[in-house]
Amino acid sequence: MGDYYLRLCTEMGCKIRSKELELFINKESERCVDEIFKNCNLNGRPLILLNPGAAYGSSKCWTAEGFARTADLINQQLDCNIAIVCAPHEIQLARDIEQAAKSRLINLANHIVSLDVLKALIKRCALLITVDSGPRHIAVAFKRPVVTLMGPNDPRYTDSPSEIGQVIRADVDCLACHLKVCPKDHRCMTQIKPERVAIAGLELIQKGENNGNRTGL
Repeated sequence: MGDYYLRLCTEMGCKIRSKELELFINKESERCVDEIFKNCNLNGRPLILLNPGAAYGSSKCWTAEGFARTADLINQQLDCNIAIVCAPHEIQLARDIEQAAKSRLINLANHIVSLDVLKALIKRCALLITVDSGPRHIAVAFKRPVVTLMGPNDPRYTDSPSEIGQVIRADVDCLACHLKVCPKDHRCMTQIKPERVAIAGLELIQKGENNGNRTGL
């Protein structure tokens, strides 16, 4: 899909100098993240972010129990900090995940996190676990590992050649329906197993450490 839009640009006479994504963060947002790290005691261990929300519609969302179980599995295997990020209207979802988890989670919904602060957080994380939404592409731009949980959308429309990550999908017959709300039982998302997500995330973190690319400290 990215190449399609780039072709539109070339038809208008634009020269494509790079296909790499590029984002910038202001210094105030960096300072805000420093304060979050300090106040939430996030320094010293890799930071994993959970992003459960999607503005597109409920069909893209995974269960609170799935995110919570994934966090518990990762916490059993890795000494890390796991934090939840969300939009203001998704605060209850973040609380549901926090309450369902048996291990410690940091709920950053309790903090004011603007889009630019979110960018700074993602830039400093060791891993992002997310549904198919905007934060995924922020992670790609900053070359941060990302596990994307996808059901109603076709991954060919949103993939990036520079992405460091893995897309997790369930094996069901109604994938890529592109509906905002599931008219059935939401099987494309509910059948994604937390064990698969946790294994994929741990493998990406290990690969990053082997390449000297550990962040979130």
